[in-house]
Amino acid sequence: MARKKQSSRPKWSVLGVARVPLKRPRAPKVHWTPDEHERFVTAFTLYPRKWKKIAEYVGTKTPRQTQGHGEYYLKQLERAGEEVPPPEKPGRQSEHWTANEHERFLVGLSTHGRQWVEVAKVVRTRTSEQVCGHAVNYFKRLQREGKADLIPPPEKRGGARGNEQWTAEEHGRFLVGLSAHGRQWVE
Repeated sequence: MARKKQSSRPKWSVLGVARVPLKRPRAPKVHWTPDEHERFVTAFTLYPRKWKKIAEYVGTKTPRQTQGHGEYYLKQLERAGEEVPPPEKPGRQSEHWTANEHERFLVGLSTHGRQWVEVAKVVRTRTSEQVCGHAVNYFKRLQREGKADLIPPPEKRGGARGNEQWTAEEHGRFLVGLSAHGRQWVE
């Protein structure tokens, strides 16, 4: 069977006039109000690069629109020379904290006290374990410099009445119950 000779004309031609296939129309540009952008920045601080959660927080944009805005926002931060959070959960980083990270640590410490998971969310570039270690070293330095009054008090652990310490009588009753029933907390 003989092959047909292919025409030198483009496929999209009519009467010898070449026609260019139409491009798919672009989506209309999405405008962000200052209020939406402020909510975006707050949500981005809480949920870095989690576009669905950020979109839920913003409330008026889709995850795809939020991702596009987020990528543009990250490029702007890079151009401005600001620190950009890493794309995934931070792994092992250098031992030295940047001034910007330490500044965010201080903000988180003043806001959340010794709740390291919450402070790490404010820092954004360090894990809660790294934040806790940084806090220990920071508190030691404050003590050496005679500024121990700046160290927040330790969080109180649970007790008989919430955050209060047990009295000697309560502790004695606990020990009697422990020796009588062992570790059987509920009858």
